[in-house]
Amino acid sequence: MDSLFVFADILKSLKRIQAQVSNLNNTYANVEQRTAIDEALIDQFNVSATQIIAEADALKGVTFNPQP
Repeated sequence: MDSLFVFADILKSLKRIQAQVSNLNNTYANVEQRTAIDEALIDQFNVSATQIIAEADALKGVTFNPQP
């Protein structure tokens, strides 16, 4: 059950990230135009998100092997 606290923290962090992405969407739509730097940062964000998805998927393949 130790994992429940970790999952709760991860989900809380993801909700915060979702809110920040939504804020950026609003900013780009209503406040300022995206720049080349913004585009590069979006690409970097997408790479990190893809890596996190792959690592999360790999969790299902972990085999329990407690050490004595």
